[in-house]
Amino acid sequence: MDVDSTTAVGSNPKLNNSPDTEAQEILYLTYLKKGLITQLIEEATEEELTTFPASIDCYLHLLAAYIIKDELDQARLLWMRVPPIYQNDPAISRLWTLARSVILREPLAVPSRPLSTPETLVLESAQDRTLSKISATYQSISVEQLRVMCGYISRDDVISCVTSRGWTLEEGEVVRPVRGVKERKEGGVSLSDLTSYVSFLETM
Repeated sequence: MDVDSTTAVGSNPKLNNSPDTEAQEILYLTYLKKGLITQLIEEATEEELTTFPASIDCYLHLLAAYIIKDELDQARLLWMRVPPIYQNDPAISRLWTLARSVILREPLAVPSRPLSTPETLVLESAQDRTLSKISATYQSISVEQLRVMCGYISRDDVISCVTSRGWTLEEGEVVRPVRGVKERKEGGVSLSDLTSYVSFLETM
């Protein structure tokens, strides 16, 4: 069961929310769950511009929204604006650890389980993009490389992923990705992404 995104916030008396702020946090979380990312960004940005300091939930959900929408520069700039007292809070610092690995195109740094709803949605989004880039870049990749790059916990998670995407597994160790419709339309990945993946493989 996912940990509610307010758990770590509520545990810190310095960051306790007022009833109005708690209602707004529920609204942000609803937007995130329903995939209303643009609406979430608009409302959270409005809060940041009109309220000082904005609530920690404003920053947390806005960070998640930027990563899910693949607006990585915006996510990086947002983190620089997050007040230090918020940056030290477990809920947002855990999310930033994952977000930072996405921004830097590193293997996904998955927080310890259980994951909050924002963490889960960000992770799923990042994994999906990583898998799309892998299918557009690699003819084959090892199970272990795929596990590390996507932040999967176990080999079984990799096998489940491979099966669900229609990829083939040879001799239990080598995965052969299949380019989906999306990857064929996009025609590949950027040079920076390819360089990042090649650099990663050289460290394995």
